[in-house]
Amino acid sequence: MQEGLSTYRLGYVANCLSLGVGASHTCRLAGATPERLEALIEQNLAELEQILLFNEAHGIELFRIGSSLIPFASHPVNQLPWWRKWARDFDRLGHIARRSRQRLSLHPSPAAASLTSVHQRVRDAALAELRYGARVLELLGQGPEARVVLHLGGAAPSRPEALDNARRMLDTLPEEVRNRIVIEHDDKTWSAREVAPLAREHGLPWLADNLHNLIEPSDPVMPLEELLRESAASWRALDLRPKFHLASQKPDGRPGAHADRIDPRDFQAVVAALDGPADLMLEAKDKDLALFALRQEAATRSQPVPAP
Repeated sequence: MQEGLSTYRLGYVANCLSLGVGASHTCRLAGATPERLEALIEQNLAELEQILLFNEAHGIELFRIGSSLIPFASHPVNQLPWWRKWARDFDRLGHIARRSRQRLSLHPSPAAASLTSVHQRVRDAALAELRYGARVLELLGQGPEARVVLHLGGAAPSRPEALDNARRMLDTLPEEVRNRIVIEHDDKTWSAREVAPLAREHGLPWLADNLHNLIEPSDPVMPLEELLRESAASWRALDLRPKFHLASQKPDGRPGAHADRIDPRDFQAVVAALDGPADLMLEAKDKDLALFALRQEAATRSQPVPAP
């Protein structure tokens, strides 16, 4: 891969369709017995090993782990000391990821990790979820570029009050959690121009998403070049390689729904807008197949091709 302004790496989310595994099996809360949880964890860790080895074989250096790798890890129903019981498994998985330079991440659902809620129980649940994600990345021996991606949450009872709630929560996060998060603007409530100052105020990176920027635009509108440039600066301020989300609108889907594949025009626009090396996490239903399609697209157009 050539070094230059348009150097980039591609990654995918959670499920490897080529293998038919996802490392994110879970169960209903009512059925979450210790025995059931142990079986699911062992299955998920085994599948994650398959995925990491697949990524290594295909030169894929960016991957998002499914949030249910350890089912109910942040819920009181799971009392297993999973971080100790499967420590050797995490060591082995981390070795695979590190030797193949795989940058890993997690992304809890908005319902699991809201920063803006006024309700203490919601904030406590969010902290537990963020602790879980940070612990997984630490167990895997990932560097500071590996992050838990989260949205701010809702805007009730008012936008100013919600932002104040987020500020207070960010101020009180334990350092080991704070150093593992990145804030992303979303496609329903918070635009990039609202998220960026909050992240800057707390010394955090923020993650740019091309599709979110179209569905929930900033005021004034933030062009793609500015979006990526400003987001990249927040990563580089921490001496970290920038990471963005790349998605395309699903035809005839609700606004913000991800397409099966990345539209080549979206891909080309993002690559052209890069102002330096970056990682592009593909949010596409076809997962690794969408990644391979983009590699072919890049080769066909004689663009700098992501590794290998």
